Amino acid sequence: MWVGLFGIGGGEAMTTADKVAESNRIEGITRPPTQAEIDEHERFMGLEKVTTKELLYFLRTYQPNARLRSEVGMDVTVGGHRPPAGGKDVSMALWVLLVRVYYGEITPWNAHIEYEHLHPFMDGNGRSGRALWYWMMARDGNKLSDLGFLHGFYYQTLEGGTR
Repeated sequence: MWVGLFGIGGGEAMTTADKVAESNRIEGITRPPTQAEIDEHERFMGLEKVTTKELLYFLRTYQPNARLRSEVGMDVTVGGHRPPAGGKDVSMALWVLLVRVYYGEITPWNAHIEYEHLHPFMDGNGRSGRALWYWMMARDGNKLSDLGFLHGFYYQTLEGGTR
């Protein structure tokens, strides 16, 4: 079995360790995932509801000092993208997005796009955004959740985010 950039070869489902490793590789981290990362991903996937607090808890496995951009001046630039300025509006926008996620009012594809554009945390948004996508896909019983993030997201993109 090979694990490539787009997931597992041969149509086999990815393990939790594979998914965490893929998410880390997207961030340029090539070491094997730690047991704490695997355990946290599994805990996160078992949540009934994703909240800001749960996302922060997830992030602190990777970034112990992770912070929500809830204060004025907590601004970031990601490549050429400048997310909304830090402050209470970021906290509120994340809350609104997570309510829409919970009630199924947004697709996993669109939720991921909105989450990454919002960039609600100072760091760790890629991994937490991918975890949210995996959570939504699995909750909806979507078989693309068995593929790697890039593979599943690729197919959703081709379909215009309709899944």
